[in-house]
Amino acid sequence: MKNVYVVAAAAAAGLMMTASGSRPRNRMKLPSFPGVAEVRASIPGRLRLYMPSVISNGDAARNMKARMESTGAVREVRLNPRTGSALFLYDEGQVEAAVVEGAAIRLMGLDDAIKMPPVSRMEKGLSALWDSVNHGVLEATNGLMDGRMLAGSALTVAALRDMAVSGAALPGAMTLLWWACNIFRGHGHE
Repeated sequence: MKNVYVVAAAAAAGLMMTASGSRPRNRMKLPSFPGVAEVRASIPGRLRLYMPSVISNGDAARNMKARMESTGAVREVRLNPRTGSALFLYDEGQVEAAVVEGAAIRLMGLDDAIKMPPVSRMEKGLSALWDSVNHGVLEATNGLMDGRMLAGSALTVAALRDMAVSGAALPGAMTLLWWACNIFRGHGHE
């Protein structure tokens, strides 16, 4: 039975290694900006970027395509508004891939977006969850308190109860009070 687990673990590890892609797609090691301009594939003369703004800002994408193709160094730009993909076919003797990527970012008006610190999908999901809870608490209390006030109040009550039962020397009550103070001051999750 033990061998079955070993074989299953080895198979799972093998699947994970092949799922992550055995060959590098960004062979030119270009910078990738998740959610803004992600390098999906790069080889000399060919660069594919995932740019969600191709979907949301078709006019800017078409303008970028026309301007890039007018340089002479970029032979063709293929936009796919369904997937948010932009494929650049360029003459690597005239221009470097990093310049093509930079020009695309600049022409799409994404300079400020790439300077923003990246936010994970998990953080975005937790933020959306917190916003929903906060809205629900505001609605349920008819605007009397929001989620932060409710959480801080609950922690304060729990800390005071713990202090009454066990005394103030226990770290549990002090930790709860510390969290409550941080929530009230707004240093919790925004």
